[in-house]
Amino acid sequence: MNSFNRKLEMNDGLETKYMKVLYYDFNSYYKGSYKSYEYPRLCTILEGEKRVTINSNEKFIYNKDQFILLPSNSSVEMEIQKPTKAFVLEISNELIHNISNQISIKFNVEQKEVSLFKSKVNLIDDVLNKIHNVFLQNTKNKEFLLDLYAQEITYSLLTNELSNSLLCHENTLIQKAISKMKNDFLNNLTVNDLANYLSMSTSNFSTYFKKCTGISPNNYLKNLKLNEAKKRLLNESVTDVAYDLGYENISYFIKIFKEKFGITPKQFQLKDFNLKF
Repeated sequence: MNSFNRKLEMNDGLETKYMKVLYYDFNSYYKGSYKSYEYPRLCTILEGEKRVTINSNEKFIYNKDQFILLPSNSSVEMEIQKPTKAFVLEISNELIHNISNQISIKFNVEQKEVSLFKSKVNLIDDVLNKIHNVFLQNTKNKEFLLDLYAQEITYSLLTNELSNSLLCHENTLIQKAISKMKNDFLNNLTVNDLANYLSMSTSNFSTYFKKCTGISPNNYLKNLKLNEAKKRLLNESVTDVAYDLGYENISYFIKIFKEKFGITPKQFQLKDFNLKF
């Protein structure tokens, strides 16, 4: 193989409902770049080794004893200095989403976006061997078996320490929403605004956000405002803080503040005053 593009990748590969299985045989020196497109990739080495730079940042060498889990929309600069055979699984977002929902996997919404995960291949060695063996077989049930193993390997990845890497496609959308919330929550930002920002319907966005984070976008926005209220109450009146944060009904502001922190805004101010003196 002496070139690398989206079309050529499938020459020695196979696509099923839940994944694409890609095989690469580099017989001589190769240097080039590629992208992971819209799906995460599980990248393994059968023989040889790869020198890679991920997203112009992380550089390392990996071989048959390791794998990398590459999130969607990643860019990779690759150098191969000796004959190398690689086996790659491109896992569908539909499968990841379905399994993560069924086993209640949630990523940490405060965690920085994961760029990749590198680990020992023995974590998934058994199911990876099954996929490789079936891929090499000539049987009418090949796609069916591969999809069964796709579910098994996705479950294995999600139930280990790799869930944030594998959910990075979802993570990216939600992180965009969270970043927008943190930057604009003082500007009367609504859930409808967020849905439009991500080109989603309001109902789909709300459902998606809660499934990924365990909290509704409305409650996330409310928490941002109430945490900001605590800071402002140190120097401003309850009424000013409520209006500044978009709460025209002072009684409602006091009610939700007490629900979250267990005391009223005025009690919070008095508590802070007593601590100072």
